[in-house]
Amino acid sequence: MSKALTEDLDLSEIDAPSEPQVSSEEPLQTTIFFNGPIITMEHDGFSPVEAMAIQGSTILAVGTVPHVQSEAGTGAFMHDLKGRCILPGFVEPHLHLILSALAERFLGNFSPPRLGNDGIGRLEEAKKLVETISGDPEHRGNPDLWVAGYGYDPSRVENHPDLVRDYLDAWSPNNPVFIINQSGHLAYVNSRALKLANIDEDTKDPNYY
Repeated sequence: MSKALTEDLDLSEIDAPSEPQVSSEEPLQTTIFFNGPIITMEHDGFSPVEAMAIQGSTILAVGTVPHVQSEAGTGAFMHDLKGRCILPGFVEPHLHLILSALAERFLGNFSPPRLGNDGIGRLEEAKKLVETISGDPEHRGNPDLWVAGYGYDPSRVENHPDLVRDYLDAWSPNNPVFIINQSGHLAYVNSRALKLANIDEDTKDPNYY
């Protein structure tokens, strides 16, 4: 197949790869940043250090100011951060930052525990959070007010239970419930929510194909 695609091509004028060029420019300036938190993210924490030395795109050293000065050598430019912070570069592969920020601001957080923080690790904890939201004065006085949440991950919950309708009906019999799975691709609802959406036993499955 590859021969058939290339046998009529004239490759005689294609230049051979050139030899790597050695730069004749002067050595790059070394810069030491200091007097501000420099976040390294080592050891599962922020792990700030006092100073950092760079040369071009290379980090030469991080640590205390005397250590970094020693590693950087003489002639380094001292850049005073004046209390400002240096953060590592961010790579955003698939975080949905805007959606996550809105969910954090307006929805109940059903996410699993992370790095020792509180989270939903047992079904009883999900129950307590639904009942807390549906039982507050605002929800009790308005049965049309939704109990909305995000982040529930059954793979991270003890015994891996899904938030089936029977659970949510018992926890919030009057208010509609809508809780987004951690994946963002599905959600859990109760009977009250299904009724408001006009979905019942006779509703056909949607045809996505």
